[in-house]
Amino acid sequence: MSTEVESTDNEVVADRLSLEWERSGDRTHFVEDFGVVSLDTVEPTEAIEATVEIHVPDDLANLKAVGELKADVVRRA
Repeated sequence: MSTEVESTDNEVVADRLSLEWERSGDRTHFVEDFGVVSLDTVEPTEAIEATVEIHVPDDLANLKAVGELKADVVRRA
């Protein structure tokens, strides 16, 4: 299940933020490497909630790196 959730997260976030996800790793930072601001995370967060069928708390916007996002969503799934 966790691999499936991680893959879904990658696809949803990459699509919503127009990112080249395959060029990122767990240490890739949303702000430093992708230039994403916290407001940009609202749409992908809502899409993850709908796709994975979990509630993602507002503090998810505070996550800085790709690996942190994946770990948090997998933990909640």
